[in-house]
Amino acid sequence: MAKGDFKTVLRETRPLADKGDRDAQLIMGMLYDAGNGVTQDQAVAASWYRKAAEQNQVVAQVFLGALYHSGQGVKKDYAEAARWFRAPAESGNEQAQFYLGWMSAVGNGVEEDHSEAIKWLSKSAAQQNTRAMGMLATELFSRHRDDQDLVDAYAWSHLAAEMDAIQAMTSARAVIEKYCSKEQIQQGKSLMAQWKKKWASEGKE
Repeated sequence: MAKGDFKTVLRETRPLADKGDRDAQLIMGMLYDAGNGVTQDQAVAASWYRKAAEQNQVVAQVFLGALYHSGQGVKKDYAEAARWFRAPAESGNEQAQFYLGWMSAVGNGVEEDHSEAIKWLSKSAAQQNTRAMGMLATELFSRHRDDQDLVDAYAWSHLAAEMDAIQAMTSARAVIEKYCSKEQIQQGKSLMAQWKKKWASEGKE
């Protein structure tokens, strides 16, 4: 989209946002967040996201949570980030689920709880969030309470690497594979195929 187009969007969106339209407020936040059609200002972006988020605009809740998580435009506050991620995660947003899983794994803004981390990361990974896949593999490998954890860790680490070049560079799949028997590797490959078939049937691949 050309710069002029963003200015048109801004001109048409601002009156709606000022009247309280939550979707227009989200768009205003995105324009300021990225600096499209306006000077980039993440504090202003956060203000618009908050207006929309308080009206239960799910994407705005995720974006506002992300700003609190990174400390961009607002003071870094993991607890506040977790608060904004909660509703979108519970409604199925894979980004919010990833963030809550990550935060549960390390104890930022929420109590450190690896079972909770695995729960949220599993939900996000099932929606093809590759960062969630990579982190889930590590969590499962660390837990390793039974053979299935190893099989799942193998599958998610390899799926993440196949689907994301960055995950391929940072993946723990080589380490995980060393701990797997030949049978577990075969089970892991079978599980990968099942996920690929499921995603293909959903039109997500």
